[in-house]
Amino acid sequence: MSEPNAIEVFQDLILRAPAGDISVIRSALVGHVSGPWQHAPEAEKSLKRNTSLDGDVIAFQRASDAVLPAAGLTLWSRPDGYEVSNIVPRETGKLGYGTYNALLREFADLIARPAAIGGGFLVEVTSDSQSLQDVSSPDVAAALRRFSGAANKSTGATHPADRKRWMHFLILAHQSGGALSADFLTRWLVEAEGWDDESAHDLAIQYEFAQDLLQAYDDERT
Repeated sequence: MSEPNAIEVFQDLILRAPAGDISVIRSALVGHVSGPWQHAPEAEKSLKRNTSLDGDVIAFQRASDAVLPAAGLTLWSRPDGYEVSNIVPRETGKLGYGTYNALLREFADLIARPAAIGGGFLVEVTSDSQSLQDVSSPDVAAALRRFSGAANKSTGATHPADRKRWMHFLILAHQSGGALSADFLTRWLVEAEGWDDESAHDLAIQYEFAQDLLQAYDDERT
């Protein structure tokens, strides 16, 4: 992660068919399996039987090696193509951000991008990190940084000066209508700013309640 104060997130892989013919993507991907990756038609049948999702599914499986663990990767269709819906371990219990993203990038490099050359579709891989600027306005990000940087991390927003900065952030966040979620706020406070889990969760609960309350107040006035 190159951005300061950014947090690690799961990457997305999206394959877009400019001409709208998504069947080209399926045939191109299946025709370009290589290395430790294999097409998994039986997994596709199982997914279709056990889910209520509409559309087409393409499944691949990766064998374990010295670099990455065994995993299954699933792509579900969307109106303009396909996107990776999940990558799951086949032997270990859970994939962390780093391993999940490494598997996704390897699939993109070994299969998706080579297949796209002949298939004529676009390959989009999202960033492995998100910063405050990605999910909020500059004013909201600055207000949260001011609060976090000045606050006593053992007492949260209980000190009058800290509470004033916290309230200012809450109001700006509501006014901006941004995409800052309580989950992102919790992780950012802990991973980027060094807050303990309990204090971060308490602040996230306050944040979520404040956004709901302020929105309800606005709705009552209209």
